[in-house]
Amino acid sequence: MESKYDKVAYPENAFLHSDNEQEDFGTGVYPGVSIISRRYKHEDTIKIACFKVKRKFSRVALIGGCLAILLLIIAIIIISTSGRNEAEKEKDLYSSNKKPYGLFFQPEVDNSPLLSFSPQNQASMNPYLNNLDFHMHVYNTYSYDKDPYMVCKNGEEVPDGKVCVQKMATFGEECTHLNHYGYLQGRPCVLLTLKLRPDDVPENFPNNSKVGKMLNDTWSPYHIGLTCDGETEDDRKYIGSDQWYTPVLTDHTVMKEKPIQNFPGKGFNLPFFPQRNPDKYIPPSVMVQFNTLMTNHPISIKCVAWVANPEFGENPEESDIYTARFRFLITK
Repeated sequence: MESKYDKVAYPENAFLHSDNEQEDFGTGVYPGVSIISRRYKHEDTIKIACFKVKRKFSRVALIGGCLAILLLIIAIIIISTSGRNEAEKEKDLYSSNKKPYGLFFQPEVDNSPLLSFSPQNQASMNPYLNNLDFHMHVYNTYSYDKDPYMVCKNGEEVPDGKVCVQKMATFGEECTHLNHYGYLQGRPCVLLTLKLRPDDVPENFPNNSKVGKMLNDTWSPYHIGLTCDGETEDDRKYIGSDQWYTPVLTDHTVMKEKPIQNFPGKGFNLPFFPQRNPDKYIPPSVMVQFNTLMTNHPISIKCVAWVANPEFGENPEESDIYTARFRFLITK
C-alpha cells in the first residue's frame, strides 16, 4: 500500500511524525512539519537552548543598561544640586550684607562676596571702583556747615535733629577715586559701614579688657574699634605679616605701613549714635586697605566691629550682625 510519505523524498534515518499527526496538513510537502535527523537532534536542542539563553541575557543586559543610565542621571542631578547648594551656602556664609542692620562691606558686585580682579586689567577693576564711587558719593556731596549737618567732635553732645557728617579726608589719601582705591596697585580698599537701628547706642569695650588690649593703640573711648584679618591660618599667611614699604620721593626715604590699615584708624565715631534725624542720617564708615595680599590665592577676610552691648551680643566676633565677611582673589 502506498504511503503518503512516498511523495516526499527523505533520508532513511529521518525521524517522521506519524500519519495521524499529519492528516491535517494534506499530502505532499508539509510546510508546518520539521523533518529532523536523529543524528542532529541533540545539537539542535543545544542551539535552541543557547538562543534562549542569549535572548534572556540580552534582555537582562538591556534592563541593566537602562538602570545604569538612570542611576547616572540621578547621580548627575544630585551632584549638580549639591554644587548649587554649596555655592549658595558659601554666598550666604560670606555675604554679610543680607541683614537689617550691623556691619556692612562694599564693594559688593552682583551680590557676591568675592572681589576678584587683576591690577593689569582695568576692566576687571571697574565694577568695584564704580561701586565704591557710588557709596562714597554721600560723603562727598554734603555741605558740612549746612543745617542739619555738622562735624561732630569726640565727646561732644549732638543736639536733636542734627546729623553728624564724616569728612572725605578721614578715609586716607590712598582710598580715593583719584588713586583707584588702591586696586591699580594691588592694594585694594574696602568700605566698612556700621548701620544700626535709629535708637541703638553702641558701647565700646574698656581699655583694660581683653578686647581693649587687643585693639592696643587703636582703642579709643570715643570709637567702636574695627579689626579685619584672615579667617584661617592659611588666609592670614596669604595676607602676610611683614610691613609694606612705600617710597617718599621728597627725601628718598621709605615709610613703613601695616599689612592692613584702617582710615580712620580708631574706628567708628560714637557721636553718630543714636540717630537724631533718621531721615537725613549718614552712618559712619571706615576704609580698610589691604597692602600685602598674595596673588593667585583666594583669601577669606573677616572684619569685626567691637560693640560691647550685651543686648547686641557679648561676643561680637561670633555675631552675624557685627561681622562682615568677604573674599579676595587677585590675579596677575
